[in-house]
Amino acid sequence: MNFFGHAVVASWQDPDASHVLGSMLPDFESMTRVALVEVLDADIQRGIDTHHQTDDVFHRAPTFLRLCAYAVESLDEASVRRGTARAVGHIATEMFLDGLLASRTGNVDHYLAALDVGTADAIHWADGGEAFGVLHARLKKWGAPVDYHDPTFVLARLEGALRQSPKLAITTDDYPRVARCLPSVREEVRLRAEELLDEVQDGLSCAS
Repeated sequence: MNFFGHAVVASWQDPDASHVLGSMLPDFESMTRVALVEVLDADIQRGIDTHHQTDDVFHRAPTFLRLCAYAVESLDEASVRRGTARAVGHIATEMFLDGLLASRTGNVDHYLAALDVGTADAIHWADGGEAFGVLHARLKKWGAPVDYHDPTFVLARLEGALRQSPKLAITTDDYPRVARCLPSVREEVRLRAEELLDEVQDGLSCAS
């Protein structure tokens, strides 16, 4: 699950802004490639714990597995190399779910409130917070990440995210093939989103 999806799921359990922010921080670590070294706020830490619990349920959800399989099969049929297909299938599914969820106003309100939480005395980063500060400013300016519903935008994000891994990177030959497949992946996510979210909600209820 991507950062916005985590914010939405965390708000189901507790809409407290610090809790919702915490639920996104592990993804922000990945996005900045900087480690979060200390958390001094209990609500933020609860959110981080919620993130890991949610990922465990989400990645085992039958509908998520079917969505990834659909995406990988589509990419395989388009002759996208296997490693790239698996990475794109997984990440694109999560990004398109974010785009769908971001179109719902109530979800956006909790997300924006979380971004307003002051963190100077609550969390400490390995680089002193520089990279997080840049990311935070970009996210605040961006607002609701509705662009994740756009296959062209998602393709650009995928290309950037996978560029550093030679086995997963989208090659010049694969770029147009991935581009052709993404609209159908988005549509499949749209059709199965409620089923997936129900599975996540049920899974978290059983785990609590």
